[in-house]
Amino acid sequence: MLNDLTIDRDRRPSITDYMAAAVLAYGIVYFWIELNALYDPPWFLAYLIYYMGGLIPSYLVCTRTGSAELAIGVKNSVASWLFVMVSVTTFTEGNTLAFFSLLLIMFLLGGLTAAYLTLRRRLKPAKHGKRESTLDNTLNQPKP
Repeated sequence: MLNDLTIDRDRRPSITDYMAAAVLAYGIVYFWIELNALYDPPWFLAYLIYYMGGLIPSYLVCTRTGSAELAIGVKNSVASWLFVMVSVTTFTEGNTLAFFSLLLIMFLLGGLTAAYLTLRRRLKPAKHGKRESTLDNTLNQPKP
């Protein structure tokens, strides 16, 4: 019964994980497009929003895996970028090549950062007296 609650550390993301992350990334980018149409926010916020559009979905996918965070972060960034590129071209007026290039760069930076944060958190030793997180290696294991 207790073994059913442990996380499989060798789990690889499925196509559903990648697609869910891509839809979340598209939602973040589309939110910015709509916000930009309604208001005139500062242009530099676009970089932050696009970076977060790569970081948040990649981090969520990387936390579900047990290894190869860098490869998974990059794969997720590219898959999200492809989905966003097709969706933006299909559902809006499209955009320029410079926009899609910038989006790819920011998504890759977000994916790399997510892989780094996930790996760093996973390798950090647990502190005594602190409640265990879902990324600790001793999750749901009996205490000695």
